[in-house]
Amino acid sequence: MSNQFVFNQYYIDFIKRLKQVAKKMKGEMEEKGNTEDASYIFSKKVMKSIKSNYITLNKSSDEYILYVNSLPLDFWKSYVDLDDSLPESWFLDEHVKDVELYENISIESIRKLIADDYLCHHFLTVFYLFKDKLDDETVKKYVTIFQGAFNKELIEAIEDEAHKKIIKRLNDLKTKNLKSKSGIDMSSIEDTTLGKLAKEILEDVDVEKLQKSITDNGDILKAIGDPDSGFSELITNVSRKMATKISNGELKQENILQDAMKFAANIPGLFGNSGDKGSSSGNKQPDMANMMSMMSSMMNNKDGMDAMQNMMSGMGKPKKNTKQTYDKNAYKKSIAANKLRSKLDRRREESSE
Repeated sequence: MSNQFVFNQYYIDFIKRLKQVAKKMKGEMEEKGNTEDASYIFSKKVMKSIKSNYITLNKSSDEYILYVNSLPLDFWKSYVDLDDSLPESWFLDEHVKDVELYENISIESIRKLIADDYLCHHFLTVFYLFKDKLDDETVKKYVTIFQGAFNKELIEAIEDEAHKKIIKRLNDLKTKNLKSKSGIDMSSIEDTTLGKLAKEILEDVDVEKLQKSITDNGDILKAIGDPDSGFSELITNVSRKMATKISNGELKQENILQDAMKFAANIPGLFGNSGDKGSSSGNKQPDMANMMSMMSSMMNNKDGMDAMQNMMSGMGKPKKNTKQTYDKNAYKKSIAANKLRSKLDRRREESSE
């Protein structure tokens, strides 16, 4: 895999995104009859630029990487040196905003279309990293970093200081972006059992294969139902990891419940709410009772665990001539039966004393 190949993948994907947004903006203005509006004129101009210069897109061509390498050196230097505390200010710089990342499409226009500074930085970082010749090992390392949730060890091992700096910056921007959009601080659960399991699973995820599965099947639901898709492989791997870690004692009931409490504290209302509905403060604490009961039954009930594993394997490899490989009612009955057996056992113990 060459640096040009990776560059073209991202560069072409980005121009397609710009075209899609511009087309949507233009269409919305036309529907409203606002063909004199500034947004309509702007989107029409972008569409015209794309049609004139990018009517055909060749993933094997070197024209895109040559074009980006012809941009002013000060442009990329300013990108490496930008103030990390104010990454959005870089887009407004007089020596930046008018630079054309694509023919007749400026940085200012791109930012206006995408309306997501993190996404703009993501693509700019990739363009900067792969615009110059890289050896195959470095290309593979960088691709792994982007696909593997920004592995810190791999980042620290990067020898090129400029490359290391902008990758670290992008990772920080990603974290801030997630917090601002979700309101969830994941830092407190990174070292939990479930947090480590999630990180381990993510590091094994083949993002390109998942994306290809969606493209080939048309949508994510079809991709999940396809036994040969990347999603099926992901579900199977998750099921296998869970079963292995539970059987060897690495995943324990008390640890999972403790982690669940941390998740609930970070994401109020995730498992349901309880408390005084008439409270003037409006604060409600997560109701863990049902979740703890369910997890306790599953962890101590062979039928429950078997049902869970059958459900996971059924999702990954659907059987022929069956409409549903997982019987939800049977699963509920197995949990209820386990609870009943537990009650009977307690009563026998009490009566024998």
